[in-house]
Amino acid sequence: MKSKKVHLRQEVFEADAYKIAAWLEDQEVSKYLNEHQNVSKSIRLVLQRMNMPILTHVFNQNGSFFVILEEQLPIGFLRLVPKGKMAEMVIVIGDKEKWGLGLGKNAIIQGLNHAFFSWRVDSVIAKINYKNERSIRVFRRVGFKPDRELAKEIQYSITMEDFLKIS
Repeated sequence: MKSKKVHLRQEVFEADAYKIAAWLEDQEVSKYLNEHQNVSKSIRLVLQRMNMPILTHVFNQNGSFFVILEEQLPIGFLRLVPKGKMAEMVIVIGDKEKWGLGLGKNAIIQGLNHAFFSWRVDSVIAKINYKNERSIRVFRRVGFKPDRELAKEIQYSITMEDFLKIS
């Protein structure tokens, strides 16, 4: 099956923030994430305190945050966090009906393009829980390789050179 196209949007609107909070409250969506448990509460508190239609500046603290869109509808998010000459990537497809359709792979590739060609990092890492087989599979398909075993997760990485070879 050919993977479907998605679009990364850097603007985060109020409606997106509500969706993100709801996704993070879903145990199935969040069970492998390293986010602190109250992150959805934090998002909802920001929404209550700030009467702003655009919340990009809140989500872009400590990196770049993208809403993943399919046919203009939010289905997840991707975050890039700078770590010296590398970046860490976190991706969540929050809309469970979209799992297994190749959308995550497409979003990861777009995130890599941003990290390598806008940020000019040397490599991108992803820390993935040992039990998260779906994420392990998609990151390996994109070209990430395991490079470090941590307590609860495996760190995968891809260099710009390896990314260019598969592009």
